[in-house]
Amino acid sequence: MVDYKELADAVVTGNLKSVTSIVDKALNVEKRPPVEIVEKGLAPGMNAIGERYAKGEAFLVDVIVASNAFKRAMESIKPHFRTNTKKRGTAVMGTVEGDIHDLGKNLVCIALEVNGFNVIDLGNDVKPSAFSSATRLNKAEVVGMSTLITTTMVNLKNVIDQLIEDGVRSSVKVICGGAPVDKEYVLRIGGDLYGRDAFEGAEVVKKTLGPSQKARD
Repeated sequence: MVDYKELADAVVTGNLKSVTSIVDKALNVEKRPPVEIVEKGLAPGMNAIGERYAKGEAFLVDVIVASNAFKRAMESIKPHFRTNTKKRGTAVMGTVEGDIHDLGKNLVCIALEVNGFNVIDLGNDVKPSAFSSATRLNKAEVVGMSTLITTTMVNLKNVIDQLIEDGVRSSVKVICGGAPVDKEYVLRIGGDLYGRDAFEGAEVVKKTLGPSQKARD
């Protein structure tokens, strides 16, 4: 039986060999669902190293090593997701300006893709103008933002203000997430949706747009 705690611990230490071996066993031997592997093993591992880093118990290099193991595992897992072929719409995603953390955002992107969304991933440290431009150019229905640090939370609102200024706010649903963010804060700054984790975020967006939502031409 796959031990998900062992997988999480392997992610924390960046043990690429162990992570790869456990994920391969879970996928190809035990036929475990890809979402289960992520939610019970990989994500808890990344959350743990993130918490250690925030407390000063781990260094940036430790986070990078863990991230590399996580990304390699996701490369193996992603082809096993059953992608929903019904196109639900386009989502513009990014980590706000000043924040280079993108693991949570990357998970949301994957979760949206397998649920039938066309995802425009802007990466990290994204300026408000870039969010707005991508929203307009891609005729997006969703704008998703994340931040992992409190000092850049204000940039969530800056993006929303930019969307308003450029006249595209009314055409999109805005979802925000990240460790320092909660639903009350998202609503206070003018956002629409909040997800506690990647898969909840994708589910909230899916339910909001509805099953018949189509990407615009």
